[in-house]
Amino acid sequence: MYSTNGILFKLNHIDRIQRLRLLAIVPVFIVAVLNTGYQYLVSRALNNTTGTGDWRSRMIENFVGEGLEPDIFTALAAGLVHVFPVLMAALLTAGIWERVFAAGRGRQFDSGFIYLAVLFTFFMHPSVSLFHVVFGMSFGMVFARGIFGGEGRSFLSPVLVGVAVVQISFPAALTDHPIWNNIAGYSGTTSLMTYHQEGLSGLTWSGIEWWDAFVGITPGLMGTTSVAAAILGGAILVFARVASLRLVVGHIIGLVMASIVFNTVTGGIMDLPWYWHLVLGSFAFGVIFLATDPSSSCVTNSGRWTQGIIAGGLIVLLRVVNPSHPDGVIPVLLLVSMLSPLIDHIVIWFNIRQRALRHGG
Repeated sequence: MYSTNGILFKLNHIDRIQRLRLLAIVPVFIVAVLNTGYQYLVSRALNNTTGTGDWRSRMIENFVGEGLEPDIFTALAAGLVHVFPVLMAALLTAGIWERVFAAGRGRQFDSGFIYLAVLFTFFMHPSVSLFHVVFGMSFGMVFARGIFGGEGRSFLSPVLVGVAVVQISFPAALTDHPIWNNIAGYSGTTSLMTYHQEGLSGLTWSGIEWWDAFVGITPGLMGTTSVAAAILGGAILVFARVASLRLVVGHIIGLVMASIVFNTVTGGIMDLPWYWHLVLGSFAFGVIFLATDPSSSCVTNSGRWTQGIIAGGLIVLLRVVNPSHPDGVIPVLLLVSMLSPLIDHIVIWFNIRQRALRHGG
């Protein structure tokens, strides 16, 4: 009887976490749909690409006509045409692989793949090839989840692995898209590349304001533009103790420290302030929804602080010294997640050593 109750408690606990995660992602989903649609309408008007787009453009023209004004209803329709097919492809792919491994290992089918597919979708380019979605989602589900035994048994996030594989395998895809020419392919927004080329004045001339970047009214990967939506979802996860506040704060501390150091050492040449680093690219979204994933983060409190500070500093370093990775969030989070077991091991060894010294060992 005790064993049965324990299993039921564990299953109920997992279901609660999954529901909270999906609830936390709702604000991001709403902004992703509306902003993607709005940026599509604005970019299409500026580039005069009516009738020359891909199948998504043809669907939008068939549904709402060619004379598209960027109001909330047309933005909603255009956003859904971009987000929904990618989400369905990611869900179907992740669900199939989850079913295959569950049947092959004789374990219960885990619905956690839904949350993974949504996160993966948000890191995709608005005009992503559905083949690339299937490829990246498959790689993440197989090599970062399935072969380890499923939820809670891997030290890697399937989303991080899947997105990284897409970025590495198709580095030049969609970089010269006729409509989405303000997004650097799968690497994210061109705002950081604009800064490297023209400095802060270049961001101003390109129409990127700090407040717009915070709210999420800027070009970028579909679900990573809004810091405000990410903070709202993160508050739900932290309040429910699903995500670690130490990890989030640690990343911010590392980013601020590295930004100040680079600005000081270079004499202002690398003068992108820390508060711009916070809102550009996918930093906020990646930290809140991926870095806090228990499968890819430290379990000790000191380890979480250490992991966050290292990752935040490395993101700034990669952004400053390597413009070929304009965002830097995905490779850094993947690297640090692989180091998290080592960080925990060092923390535990140090604590044991300190305790032994205090007791004269």
